[in-house]
Amino acid sequence: MKNHRSTIVRAVLAAALFGLAAQAQAVTEIQWWHAMTGANNDRVNALAKRFSDSQSDYKVTAVYKGSYPEAMAGAIAAYRAGNAPALLQVFEVGTGTMMAAKGAIKPVYEVMAEAGEPFDP
Repeated sequence: MKNHRSTIVRAVLAAALFGLAAQAQAVTEIQWWHAMTGANNDRVNALAKRFSDSQSDYKVTAVYKGSYPEAMAGAIAAYRAGNAPALLQVFEVGTGTMMAAKGAIKPVYEVMAEAGEPFDP
């Protein structure tokens, strides 16, 4: 009986430690910088929350960075400092600037191809 109880205690401890180890795994945070205000800001936050709540590997944090020019200037400074966000919403003028900065962006078609997902722009 003592041996059986010892086995049960070990199994419970192993399960508890496994559970703690699983909880200790870090969630990858994805910063999503944007320039949306008002209802659009609310919608962006809701999209980020819905995605984050749908799985446990990633947490998308939507961050309002001011007007489009302010968000763009902040992103350029962050890129130069090595702290660029994973996602940045830019306006049409910003798109050309980002594309001209070698290595600053990765086109969506490349991201989708690397993930093995179909993409039809």
